[in-house]
Amino acid sequence: MNTKLDKVTTQYRKFNDNQALTEGQLNEFIDYFEDQDRLSRTRLNGVGIVCGFQSEYIELELQPQASMEKTTELGRDLIEIPFDTIAITQGAGVTTDGDLITLRQTANTSEAVIDFPVKNYRYYRNYVDTLGYKHFHIGGQQIPLLELFTTQEYNQLVAGGANAGDFKQIKDIRSSLNNKIVILYLESYSNDESPCQDADCDNNGAEQVSDLKVLLADSESVSQLITKGDAKDIIYKQHNAYERLFDSLPNIETKRVILDTLVKSASQLKAKFQGAISTVAELSEGFTSIAGAFNVSVNLGGQTLFNKLNAILSTTSPNLEDYQYRYDLLKDLIDTYNEIKGLILHLDVECCPDITSFPKHLMLGPVGAKMELGQSVPLRHSFYNSPVTTNDDENYERVVMLANRFVQKVNGFQSYIGRIKITPSNQNVRLGNKAIPYYYNVDKPLLAQWNFEKTKTDRETYNLSYHTAHLAGDDFVQNPLNYNIDNNDFYRIEGHIGMPYKTALQNINDLKTQYGLAFDVIALVLRKDEKPGSETPVREKTVSIEELRKQLVSISSDVSNRAVNSQNTLLNISKLDDQLRLLNQAEFSKEGSSEGITVVKQDPKKEVVSELLSEFVERKSGLEHRAGVEPGGTFALLYDSETNNQVLADFSLPYLCCSKKDPVFLALPDSKLCQSDAPMAITIVPLDGQVKAFVNGTTQIPAIKQSGGQSFFDPGLVNAAYLGQTITFTVNDDPVEAQLIVYEQPSASVAIGNITYGVDTSDPDATVNFQVSTSNNSAGLTYTWNFGDGTPPLSLSALPANGIVQHTYDLIAGQEDVFNPTLTVTNKNGCSKTIAVGPVKLKGQMTVACLDGMRIVIQYRAGIDPGHDCNNASFNLKGNGTLILGKIPYNDPRGIIKGNVHLSNTGGSQDARNIAPLSGSSRYNEIIITKDEAQAIAQQSPDGFVKFSLECALTNCHTGVAYTQIFLANAATPIYSGYPNGNFLEINPCTGVTK
Repeated sequence: MNTKLDKVTTQYRKFNDNQALTEGQLNEFIDYFEDQDRLSRTRLNGVGIVCGFQSEYIELELQPQASMEKTTELGRDLIEIPFDTIAITQGAGVTTDGDLITLRQTANTSEAVIDFPVKNYRYYRNYVDTLGYKHFHIGGQQIPLLELFTTQEYNQLVAGGANAGDFKQIKDIRSSLNNKIVILYLESYSNDESPCQDADCDNNGAEQVSDLKVLLADSESVSQLITKGDAKDIIYKQHNAYERLFDSLPNIETKRVILDTLVKSASQLKAKFQGAISTVAELSEGFTSIAGAFNVSVNLGGQTLFNKLNAILSTTSPNLEDYQYRYDLLKDLIDTYNEIKGLILHLDVECCPDITSFPKHLMLGPVGAKMELGQSVPLRHSFYNSPVTTNDDENYERVVMLANRFVQKVNGFQSYIGRIKITPSNQNVRLGNKAIPYYYNVDKPLLAQWNFEKTKTDRETYNLSYHTAHLAGDDFVQNPLNYNIDNNDFYRIEGHIGMPYKTALQNINDLKTQYGLAFDVIALVLRKDEKPGSETPVREKTVSIEELRKQLVSISSDVSNRAVNSQNTLLNISKLDDQLRLLNQAEFSKEGSSEGITVVKQDPKKEVVSELLSEFVERKSGLEHRAGVEPGGTFALLYDSETNNQVLADFSLPYLCCSKKDPVFLALPDSKLCQSDAPMAITIVPLDGQVKAFVNGTTQIPAIKQSGGQSFFDPGLVNAAYLGQTITFTVNDDPVEAQLIVYEQPSASVAIGNITYGVDTSDPDATVNFQVSTSNNSAGLTYTWNFGDGTPPLSLSALPANGIVQHTYDLIAGQEDVFNPTLTVTNKNGCSKTIAVGPVKLKGQMTVACLDGMRIVIQYRAGIDPGHDCNNASFNLKGNGTLILGKIPYNDPRGIIKGNVHLSNTGGSQDARNIAPLSGSSRYNEIIITKDEAQAIAQQSPDGFVKFSLECALTNCHTGVAYTQIFLANAATPIYSGYPNGNFLEINPCTGVTK
């Protein structure tokens, strides 16, 4: 047998130019890449049957065109009707040796055709394995095998000399075909090389033959090959064991606890829960099979799983009737069991498929096997994926983790007593995605097995649970209700079993209010202590002072000694509370008598009203025990009677519910409003309920409005006399807990007072006085100014004594600006009023009063300034576009010389004002500007600035090389020095400020 991957070629040689190649080098090259191709196919894709390869025996009946074969006879194409044949559809598969197998039809000695839908096999003969393929042998003996042939293949063999008597027709064995297994076998071998017949042997070499055989074998023989064969198909055997395990596992689901009107005692309620605890034997048997298949240790302290479960589920704790949580344990175990069972059929993954499992063959299953969706076919290879093509490679780890979690839960169940807690969780998800219940010992081993994804990412301590000792220290894990719970749709409520129902209900309501949770809590009693209509009048109820003293002493002792049995302490407190309630209801003939007794009336809204369970289920069905409640639902506490008032169990409804009277509810977006706020929408239940608002509980105020079927509270309709007082509400005349306060709006006015401007353009700004007046109590008011000029807001906790606030606006001389200041006044209750002031129009000061003249020096400095040797340079020196004349204007009698600045060496009249050269050919020209001319130039600009420019006055002259200096009045230091070109300076000649 010519297998390939039992020894893999790991190297090959590169060829050189004009190299004489040996057969070893060429074969090494081919073998390397063939091995890589086969390894890629098996390791990166998978092995087994990919698709197709379905078989069917076709009897004497016409079949669809697709099932017919074409044969050639005497040059004509004939369509053969495929009766009495085994039809096998085209398919694809990969052996563990990396062979890609499809059906083929021979075209010539080295080529085949694969483009066809089906092959029909009419003939067979005995097959003898001459290559020693161990997968067909048991103890060295080959099992009986039949080889199938199409009519075309039969004709070719007979024509080639095969004995026709060795062949038989399929119809002869049709009665036993349902017991036959179809096998595709790739017969691989090398033909020995023939000696060369001439001098050229280049085309010779050992021929590598891969001949696909279609074989039939008895199912019994194939089954024995799997278990006793000389070569073991480890992959099929393992995955077939998973199939058989799945088929053998019992189908288990948890029974519901269904309440009805007949449940009227604690014993009947307990019987309902214990009656739903069943399937223990099936669960024990099924999980034991799973643990054995996956080598999971079931260490239960020497007990069998059945005995351990029976002991846990059939009893309760001596100090606590916790049968509810034992029922919950069974639900958790069955959920885990079913999750494992659901994964068993998704283990068709092989990381490194065993090469010897089916290196040259594929089993197709029985002839005519139906490929029904969801049904496995015996003795047929599936496709065993590489992990790179699927996520199912993690399923084995998940199964093992879930099985270990099953054991951890059985060992970690505890009858726990603690305070009430609410933990965010989820419903309709796998158990591992829910919060860990409080009846487990939440230690590190359980955390490691609870949630696969979190454990895989080293975040197992980030599960949520009642018990937080071993959880992460992050506050959002320790106190999850303080953080975002958008991804949670369920609240686990735990710790109330065995607690007096009034205490439990108050605790749950307190937590609900503390964390803003949206659900309701009710109490349902199984039976009344007295017959209806025979309740003892309040007057006849007695309170024993001695009994009260005993209860106080008992409670004090429990607290002082730190008694372990906290439930007993709570029970004593509950009984004491009942006695104190009787005192609260006592009637006295003389109020305010010498004894100093004052009657305190109890708030009826705080009274816990219970309803009989039997009456409740007649009105409202759907109570389910879920160990919590979903948002928007109702959580029901069940207890036996007022005498035996400990909580026995809890149920929930997926909607808000109430007692016999229709529920009323009112929610406000805010608990305070300001007088000028917009009307606030009110949420009420029922939607068509009538809402009323009251001050002091008795005086109704007309602040409720209706619009479009929605109720609104309008603070503007609240009388000034009721501002700052608590407003309460009723819905359908029933009081609700929502309260509201409307606060007074602050009032103030602002007037614009004196406006002060600067003396000249050096100070163009203006200062404005704002006069503020308040018309009501100004204590505690704050004032926030926005002056409208982009400056930061100004906040004042108090006004100046004269009520005047000043602000200076930055202005530009001669430019008018409009400002829109505002004042926001806010009182101590957060109510505010914004007052618009203005608009305020201001124009920057235009007066120019400080100009004393300017001196401008323009020169060429030989050896210093570039381009100074020009003998004909004339410029126009301008201010704000006007030619500057200076103190002594230049007068050209001929009128032909241009410009007012001349730097020439011509000796002509234009050089009359040139000062004697400093050295060589240097020139120097000076213009003195009088005060009057400077002011006239400055007045041409709205902001008092002068733009100086030096421009060429001739057709051609040098620019940018005249060294220019400007001095204010007689100052020794220039305000400008440089080589100007065009507009070179913008200055306020009064202040010296430049732009």
